[in-house]
Amino acid sequence: MSLRINQNSLSIGVHRQLGITQNALDQAVTRLSSGLRVNYAWDDPAGLAVSERMRAQISSMTEAERNANYAINMLATAEGALATIDEKLIRMRSLAVEASNGTMSSLDRSYLDTEFQQLKSEITRIAAVTNYNGLHLIDGTYSEGASGTGAQGIKLHIGTYNVSGEDYYYLHLADMTASGLGLMPVNLLNTAAAQSAIDTMDTVIDTKDTERTRIGSYVSRLQATVQNLQVSKENATASESMIRDADMAEEMSAFTRAQILMQSGISMQAQANQMPSMVAQLLQG
Repeated sequence: MSLRINQNSLSIGVHRQLGITQNALDQAVTRLSSGLRVNYAWDDPAGLAVSERMRAQISSMTEAERNANYAINMLATAEGALATIDEKLIRMRSLAVEASNGTMSSLDRSYLDTEFQQLKSEITRIAAVTNYNGLHLIDGTYSEGASGTGAQGIKLHIGTYNVSGEDYYYLHLADMTASGLGLMPVNLLNTAAAQSAIDTMDTVIDTKDTERTRIGSYVSRLQATVQNLQVSKENATASESMIRDADMAEEMSAFTRAQILMQSGISMQAQANQMPSMVAQLLQG
């Protein structure tokens, strides 16, 4: 065995190993305290890039899900208004049937027509005031062939990218005012007019039912979109977690190992530092 006093290579080697152990201990402490395997870009450069892209996609999925739910709430507002209009139309048809009876006097029919016209005005009023966040839904603003800002329809952006038909599409809502439904020339002032009103009301009710069915179909479609986004987000989150999150059991094992190595390394460093002192014993001998 050789003994040197200018360079204690054994101590230098132990010190180098202590540095490696210290880095491992620091990394384990950081991961355990943050819960993340990747805390800095140098922990896993490629993994960081992949996880950041996935996090952006997950965030977009969350917002797309919100957008779809906003659209469902909007359509529920329109459908609720149509349910109210439905009640008015049913009453108006009943009035038309009553006015068609030959036993009714002209004065009686005028009373029936007064209620009929008021219900017609109320339908227009309901259509005009039904709005969601400032969007007038069933007054014709967003109907097929509408002019002005609503011509294209209401855009629903329910995807994470910007592909037409996949990430967004436009919907139209029919004109449910009395004029849009074809009720404006209808009255109950005579038997013939009342009989004609029955047929007109049947057509109007069918038109209204068609629109309610279309709105219901939109809602069903959006509910499916929400479910798909939730599943996609769940899987993407699981994948991102595998890349970025720390395995706490594994990191605790690494921490314990590094802690033991650090304690033994410090002990060995002290022993290695004592080696040059053996030279003094030789000199004394």
